[in-house]
Amino acid sequence: TSSFRLWLVDRTGRVLAERRSDEGMLAAAKAGFPGVLQAHLAAVQAPDHLPVLVCGMAGAKTGWVEAGYVDTPAPLSAILRQAARVPGEARDIRI
Repeated sequence: TSSFRLWLVDRTGRVLAERRSDEGMLAAAKAGFPGVLQAHLAAVQAPDHLPVLVCGMAGAKTGWVEAGYVDTPAPLSAILRQAARVPGEARDIRI
């Protein structure tokens, strides 16, 4: 709820860029989730077509979009299949 962390990764999982701030769920809810995310994506020059996977409290009932839990351990494909899509965004954003 208190931290924002972003990693830009390539297809092999190599980290290309990283951002951290105190704009966790509580701050992002006040400022607006889309704007906070977009500012960080722009700072790492993430292409507009790049999909985004959001984890953590943004998927809580009081977060950006409520997202259900995935039983773990789970392969990445299961997480992506069950992730909730954020409506109203041009970019594919899932939580």
